Amino acid sequence: MVACNPSPSTFRRVCLLPRGSAMRHAGVEKTYDRLRIPCYWRGMYRFVWQYVRSCSTCQHCKSSPHMTTGQLQPLPCPSRPFDSIGIDLYSPLPYTPSGNRWVIVVVDHLTRYAETSVLTEATACEVGLFILRNLVLRHGAPHELLSDCGRSFLSEAVGALLRECNIVHRTTTAYHPQTNGITERFNRTLGDMLSMY
Repeated sequence: MVACNPSPSTFRRVCLLPRGSAMRHAGVEKTYDRLRIPCYWRGMYRFVWQYVRSCSTCQHCKSSPHMTTGQLQPLPCPSRPFDSIGIDLYSPLPYTPSGNRWVIVVVDHLTRYAETSVLTEATACEVGLFILRNLVLRHGAPHELLSDCGRSFLSEAVGALLRECNIVHRTTTAYHPQTNGITERFNRTLGDMLSMY
């Protein structure tokens, strides 16, 4: 290995030697691995990275390995406990001896306080009773309730209850559970705990 001085002409000559067109635009890692065998200099990886990033052919023809993400639009932080609530149903579990199969989860977005209850069926009636008994009557009506687009949450019965209590119902986008991420994260913890039994 020879110590080299990184001048652009030397770099291009070594990097773009006619060894087949497949290796001419191989990307940062392969170009660096191929180039460091004949010579090396301090800061070489960064130099190769900048060179490959400035190659118009590579930038035009190669797709990015990462999906581009949209701008983060976080939910506003609630001003008091139980002002904003996330609610979800934990998927059907094996029947318990008492006939329960579902777990309903409510998480306060400010304090991360969570409450759960078991349900025999995930019907709108049972969900509405849970919201009334365990949420509204115990903690007061929240300003807003965030749920997924499940049938039991979008039912007319639950909608009427929420309107009667002046609760704004917000729903997540389809196939994007990250919107209700606090509740979904608690579901993961709950699943880990339940898997032990």
